[in-house]
Amino acid sequence: MKKKLPLIILLFINTIMLGQDLSFTFVNAQNTNDGTYDYYEADVYISSTVDFKLGKGQIYFNYNTTAFGNNVKANNRVEITALNTEGYICGQGVDAVSSAKIYSDFIVIDNISSRVSVSFVQTFSSSTFVTNNVTSIPTKLFHIKIKYVNINEDPMVSFETGISQSTNLFYTACGSASSGPFDGANCVDYEGTQLLGATFNSIGASRIDEIVWDGDTSISWLNNSNWDSGTVPTITNDIIIPNVVNTPEVNSSVQINDLTVESLSSFDISENGSVTIEGNLVNNGVFTMLSTASNSSSLLVKGTTNGEVVYKRGGLLANAWSIISAPVHGQSIKEFAENSENAIRINTSTTPNRYAISYYDDSKVTGSKWVYYDVDYLAANPSETFEKGKSYAISRAANGTVIFKGTIEKSDVTKSVTVSEWNAVGNPYTAFLPINENGGTNFINSNLSKFDPVNVGVYVWDNAQSKYVGKSLASSEASLAPGQGFFVKTTTGVTDIIFNQSQRKIQPATGGIFARGEKTIRPSIQLLVTSKSTTIDTNIKYLKNATLGLDPGYDLGNYSRSNFDVYTRLLNNEEGDDFTIQCLPIESIETTILPIGLKISSEEEVSFTIKTQGLPQGLEVFIEDRELKTFTKLDTSKNDIYTIVIKEKLNGVGRFYLHTQQSKIETVNTNIDDVKIYTESKNTLIVNGISDEEFEVNLYTVNGVLLLNESVKGLGNNSIALPSLQIGVYVVEVNSELGKKTQKIIIK
Repeated sequence: MKKKLPLIILLFINTIMLGQDLSFTFVNAQNTNDGTYDYYEADVYISSTVDFKLGKGQIYFNYNTTAFGNNVKANNRVEITALNTEGYICGQGVDAVSSAKIYSDFIVIDNISSRVSVSFVQTFSSSTFVTNNVTSIPTKLFHIKIKYVNINEDPMVSFETGISQSTNLFYTACGSASSGPFDGANCVDYEGTQLLGATFNSIGASRIDEIVWDGDTSISWLNNSNWDSGTVPTITNDIIIPNVVNTPEVNSSVQINDLTVESLSSFDISENGSVTIEGNLVNNGVFTMLSTASNSSSLLVKGTTNGEVVYKRGGLLANAWSIISAPVHGQSIKEFAENSENAIRINTSTTPNRYAISYYDDSKVTGSKWVYYDVDYLAANPSETFEKGKSYAISRAANGTVIFKGTIEKSDVTKSVTVSEWNAVGNPYTAFLPINENGGTNFINSNLSKFDPVNVGVYVWDNAQSKYVGKSLASSEASLAPGQGFFVKTTTGVTDIIFNQSQRKIQPATGGIFARGEKTIRPSIQLLVTSKSTTIDTNIKYLKNATLGLDPGYDLGNYSRSNFDVYTRLLNNEEGDDFTIQCLPIESIETTILPIGLKISSEEEVSFTIKTQGLPQGLEVFIEDRELKTFTKLDTSKNDIYTIVIKEKLNGVGRFYLHTQQSKIETVNTNIDDVKIYTESKNTLIVNGISDEEFEVNLYTVNGVLLLNESVKGLGNNSIALPSLQIGVYVVEVNSELGKKTQKIIIK
């Protein structure tokens, strides 16, 4: 008979370190039976923040006397072992073949009736073992085995830390530095260094019980009568799902130890359910995860896995494209394309016929960046599978679901990417991944140095806006659902991004909504622009440490490939980048004058409105239209909207500005100081902010020699061709009805 107890990963809690950080825990705890007697067994693991050679040590253990009786040493009910062949530190030999052991004199003493201590000492000099044997990786120290007098009682084995003599009992290796291999360890004259302080974690010693599903009443996991124990299982239980008529469906958050799905049985997690397995998963049946357009199930396995999982990505619309990654590993693309349940569209007008399955290649010309799989290619490459961490554009012929089948990915995934280009990537796990926040442990922070400085964030498709919407560290807390595809833009020299398995989590508290979530409220303005039936937005957020210039990771460039779009420009950056999220200093919240860019066709009616969060009481927001010389207050609570018809095609900044202030704007005082002058290249000068009037541009050398005099019709974002110029400093003079502005520029 054997009952498993939890495989516990070290949890560093209640740390009392004074110098070098030692940690001890129980691992691989289990109840065993030799055919006659019942035993409790467990490994004791050790680790350290600083690698070293172990000298001597001593540990105290408490135990339940009703389970084991009193004085387990005196009654021959405790045994300490450490086999070298099984990797125990205390069992190490002086070399690979010798039977001589580095450690000896295992002493076990009954301190009181319910406590026993175990100690050991070093036999050979420290030069005998060349490498450090205690490192940051938890390693087996020795094995403890105690005979039960009553196996029905909780063993309650734990480390004793509440008495003064139970701590500070470990030392580094002893002996003279001049001692050679196989010399005796002179620990009297050359004692090792005492290691002060340690963390003792006893969680791994808890007993785990096995519960079997019988499904007597229904498929509900939460129904007590569906379990042989009469109670719903918890984290302290190993679960077995046999082949019965009613198999379970999880609709809530479940946490268990081990899970075994037996042959011919099944196990389902609904789109609202999540399962965390602290131990191991063995699936010999059918394990299915469900999702909808907005919610997804999640599965987080911390131990080992065996068997395949089916993930059904639901909520896909007919003839619409969805960007999806495979949340399991090993799914054949050919089998996926030919699976009639997936109803993948086929373009029969091309030769060979091609499937509505494609991957993204930003190096190709516009209109050809999505590369499709065709019938001939898949026939020649039937074993090709969906790549880990890569996303694909997929389209069904009818509303419905696509099905992925494969093994669970539990390791970090390093995804190769193309340098300085847009890359379509995706969550490779059956669990959620935090985009931002999560205590700072998230996808953006893990790849912070790998993004283009203007595009430090991720871009997910938003059906409502019909565009890719960016999320940065300043965005509300959001997570990527299993199989969620998205775009990132990499910077110079970057060839990969990382997905960290340690960041996997179950559905966020706000629900398993694809790439959305709310938690932290920051002062913010969401400017919404509506044309026809589509509403798009751009976001302004006020942060304590933001600047007027580029704040990588917080300011986020716009994914500007839509025909209808809105964005802002930085107040202190003349690079001409468009931003979907702009973060400003909190001190500027009452004095903002922000250029708004709009991309729209001619003769289109457009409406401006706002949504706000956390703004100071009394703060007012206005939209300025410099072409019509109007200011309009935007107020969500009063449904204040600014609506106009755009007469000519528009794509740029200079016409619209967003203002914030505490009191109502009574007069219009448009200022030449709002005009921005900068070079886009050595051949192009930009004068940004003058619309619907002619203005004059003069270019001088620093000595006053006129090089250019040009009259320009203001279009908002005005581009002026420069003559051939040498490297150096020049002076630009702009004269308009707004006034005169002079500014130096540098030609590099």
